[in-house]
Amino acid sequence: MTKFRINLLILLIVTSIVYFPANAQNKSADTTALKEGAWALQFGISSNFTLTSFQGATIAAKYQISDMSAIRAGITIGGSTSSGDGSSSGSIADSNYGAQSNNSSSKSTSVSIVVQYLRYLNPDKPVHFYIGFGPSVSYQYGYNSTDNPYISTTGGRGYWINYLNFSKSIQWAAGGACIAGVEWFASQWLSIHADYNYSIQYQWRSTSSSTNYSSTDYPGYISQHSDNSSTTKGWNLSSSAVSFGINVYL
Repeated sequence: MTKFRINLLILLIVTSIVYFPANAQNKSADTTALKEGAWALQFGISSNFTLTSFQGATIAAKYQISDMSAIRAGITIGGSTSSGDGSSSGSIADSNYGAQSNNSSSKSTSVSIVVQYLRYLNPDKPVHFYIGFGPSVSYQYGYNSTDNPYISTTGGRGYWINYLNFSKSIQWAAGGACIAGVEWFASQWLSIHADYNYSIQYQWRSTSSSTNYSSTDYPGYISQHSDNSSTTKGWNLSSSAVSFGINVYL
């Protein structure tokens, strides 16, 4: 991945050296895209020039406030749900204790939003340098449940023990990021950009779980129940490697 980024950067530099001197005398077509009211969809570039989501966003877009400023935003929405049903059977020696049903289920949800203000420092130049900053917020939720009975033996006989487990996690994060990057236009409607991102976030995470053991046929069995919960919170500082992307102006 590092080799790819270096090769792409070299390609941009060589292209700039060859292309820009021949066009420096006239106002290049690329500057017409950096005008008030222009919209662009943003995509990330991964290895082998594969297009991906930009900064992990499900959809990311940029809006030009003027030739010197813009707003870009991305929203990521994710989620999943699954469930399973089956049966457990048990036998000891020649004794068969039949079967009990078991099941499990899980679901998760995640949402994140990033909004960044960009300031172009040289909109009339062939390569546009920009800086920016903006807030970000994210939310994640997860839930799992398991119902899985099993055989417990005592006195040479087996008894069904019902096992139930539930777990839940919730996480919030909020903060902001500062960015610095460059944008170069391959055509009036298509540009390539690369930027650094340094972010700070306050994160809060809560987890809880509940476990139950019970039996209806084990003589004198004492049901067991336990609950556990924890909360973690704190600040996180992080910086990303150079992110490459493509802007498609509409």
